[in-house]
Amino acid sequence: MRHLSDSGARFLVAPACILAASVLFGLTTPGFLTLDNGLSIAGQVWILALLAVGQMFALTVRGFDISVGAVAALSGTLGVMAANAFGLPALLLAVPVGLACGTVNGWLVGRARFQPIVATLGTVLAVKGLALLVTGDGQAVPLEAGDTAGLAFDTVLGLPPLGWAALACILIAHLVLRHLVLGRRFLMLGSNPEAVALVGGSPWRIEMRAYQLCGAFAGLAGTLMAARAGAGLPTEGAGMELQSIAAAVIGGTALAGGRANVWAVLAGAAFVQVVLTGLNLSGVSPFFAQIAVGAVIIASGLMDRGLRLLLSRLSRTFQQKGTFQ
Repeated sequence: MRHLSDSGARFLVAPACILAASVLFGLTTPGFLTLDNGLSIAGQVWILALLAVGQMFALTVRGFDISVGAVAALSGTLGVMAANAFGLPALLLAVPVGLACGTVNGWLVGRARFQPIVATLGTVLAVKGLALLVTGDGQAVPLEAGDTAGLAFDTVLGLPPLGWAALACILIAHLVLRHLVLGRRFLMLGSNPEAVALVGGSPWRIEMRAYQLCGAFAGLAGTLMAARAGAGLPTEGAGMELQSIAAAVIGGTALAGGRANVWAVLAGAAFVQVVLTGLNLSGVSPFFAQIAVGAVIIASGLMDRGLRLLLSRLSRTFQQKGTFQ
C-alpha cells in the first residue's frame, strides 16, 4: 500500500495539476490552448526544470538550497565572459562554477553541520556580491562570441536544441538517482540516515554530493539562461529558488527526504511554467504570480504531511486487521 501511494498518488500530482491548470486557463484565457503557446511553454520550461532537478537532490537528503537562482545568474555571467575571451564552447564554464558553489554549500551543510538555511543564505549574499563585483555594478555582459538564438529558439522536433540538451541532462539525473549507488545512497540518507553508516557510506560526503549536483544543475541553468538572453545577467534569478522548490515538491519530492522522481519533478516544473504563462496571458499582476507560487509550496507541504498521516493510519488499520484475523 505504501509503495502504491508513493508511486501512484505522490508522483501523479504534478501531471494532474498540469491538466487542471490547462483546462482552467483554456476556458478563461483566449490563446492559451494553442500550438504556439504550447511550444513557447516547452521552450521556456528548461531553465526552471534544471533548477528543480538540482533542488530535488538537495531535498532528497533532507536539505534545500535557496542560492540556486543567484548561482545560475553568476554562472551564466562568468560563462559569457569566458566565451567572449576563449570562444563559444567556454560558455560551459558555467557548470564548474555552479559545481564550486554547490561544493561550498555541501561542505557547510554536510561537514560543518550548518543548517541549510544559514549555509545557502550566506552563499546567496556572497554570490550576488561577487556577480556585482565582476561585472561592475551588475551590468549585463553581452555574448559576443556567437549567436545562440537558433540554439535557444529554433525548434527541432518540437523543442529547441538547448531544450534537447537540457532533457539529456535530466535523463542523466534520472540514471544517477535510480541506477547508480550514489542515487540509492541519496534516497537512503533521506529516509533512514542511520542505515547509511551501516552499509559503509559516509553521510556527510553523500550530502555534499547532493549539493554538488544541485550546484552543477544551477550552472547548467545559467548556461541556458545566458544563451536565451544572449548575455550574462548577473542580477537575474531572483525568485527562481522558490519556484524550483515548488516544482520539486509538487513533483512529489518529499520535504522530509527519501522520496523523489526526476520525471515527476520535470512535470512539476512544467506545471509552474504553465501557471506563470497562464497568469501572464490573463493580464494578471506579476505580483499575483508570486502569491500563486507561494500557495503551491504551502499546498505541497500540506499534501506531503497529509499523505504521511494517511499512510500511517492505513498501516495501523491493516496491522489491526491482521492481528484480529
